[in-house]
Amino acid sequence: MAVGNRLKGRGYDYLIIREEIVKHLVGNYSWPKAIAVTGALGSGKTEWVLNLAFALKAMNVPITVADVDIINPYFCVRQIQKLLEDDGLTIISPPESAKWSDMPVLSPKVGWALKDPRGKLLLDIGGDAIGVRALKQFADLLEEVGYLLILIVNTFRPQTSDLEGISDMIRRMESISSLKIGAIVANCHLMEQTTLDELVQGIYKASNAAKELELPLLYATVPPNLHNEINRISSSVDVPLWPLERRMMLPWEENYNWTGR
Repeated sequence: MAVGNRLKGRGYDYLIIREEIVKHLVGNYSWPKAIAVTGALGSGKTEWVLNLAFALKAMNVPITVADVDIINPYFCVRQIQKLLEDDGLTIISPPESAKWSDMPVLSPKVGWALKDPRGKLLLDIGGDAIGVRALKQFADLLEEVGYLLILIVNTFRPQTSDLEGISDMIRRMESISSLKIGAIVANCHLMEQTTLDELVQGIYKASNAAKELELPLLYATVPPNLHNEINRISSSVDVPLWPLERRMMLPWEENYNWTGR
């Protein structure tokens, strides 16, 4: 689908086209009951969780997103919980008494959601290897209902800048959680400063690492400032390109919408 020129707009037409693209992309796979997403700090895993959640929702799949980030409570789903619920997602966050603490407290609703036969459960896991410790208590249940553990790779982050770093992170995550990384998503960016050449370079590195590790590379995301370059990027890489939509705005950015403590 040639969409590059039409993606230059940011109005209604753009939103319809983007929705068509992501519905097509997400429809390429048969998704299990549970989809857990992890990655290095700053890899963009929360943005990816929300992008996938809304893409699945557009396919009329009931979606629950569980915030199980036990590492950093200040850049995660719970920050915009009310807005996400208003947009039709079911959100599970830590109990109110521990919502903004650094304590590894998880809601019992996560286990209930895993046992619920309706819809899909997306789990937003804390950054770095230690973050997957949150999954340990659900490992048996995840195996029972079916899961996919996705590693978000940003090759511009020092922990995942090369094959050795990515391989080491996977090894540590699997050792801690007793679960297996099943796929990779490349989210290679330097925020709004990302250039086309840098993005292509990052995707190449992530793609080569995925091949060496014999893991599927599901998608490579394209940051908003490069959406109008999708056609040029697709001619350079052999990976499905996902036009990423940002929802976790920083305090100095337009449309900043985090809740207070």
